Amino acid sequence: MLVTPSRAKALWYAWGIFILLVGILPLHNFVGHAHWQYIRWVPTPDQLSSPAILLDLGVDAVANILLFVPFGLLYALRGLDGQSPAPRHLLLMAFALSFSIEYYQVYCHNRSTSLLDLLDNVLGAYLGMKAGEVYVRKSAPAVVEPAA
Repeated sequence: MLVTPSRAKALWYAWGIFILLVGILPLHNFVGHAHWQYIRWVPTPDQLSSPAILLDLGVDAVANILLFVPFGLLYALRGLDGQSPAPRHLLLMAFALSFSIEYYQVYCHNRSTSLLDLLDNVLGAYLGMKAGEVYVRKSAPAVVEPAA
């Protein structure tokens, strides 16, 4: 299947919705009162000395990065038509999407909010964008929108 800029744009929107759903579901966790005391701003030295917590932080970081890589990749593939999308817009959108999800999770049971999640999500979008830029540079002349 050939990826065209319009197809990449549609997939990018769909992936953004998927990320949102992953971050907020199940909806019954929302309770309407904040759990500010459970926010993990940064890992404490005690947490960093625990192998179990380090493993949890590592798995969480990898999952968050991988969730946002397609978001950045599909954004960059929108530039297959020769018009490169602005990287700062992607990073701002990844930050806003991630921040919105993390803020929502402050009001949920069974969900944890972390500053590291926010950073990992933006990093994943950035890495995906860079991978997409490499692909666009290699294949841009070969891609043409199909005639309507």
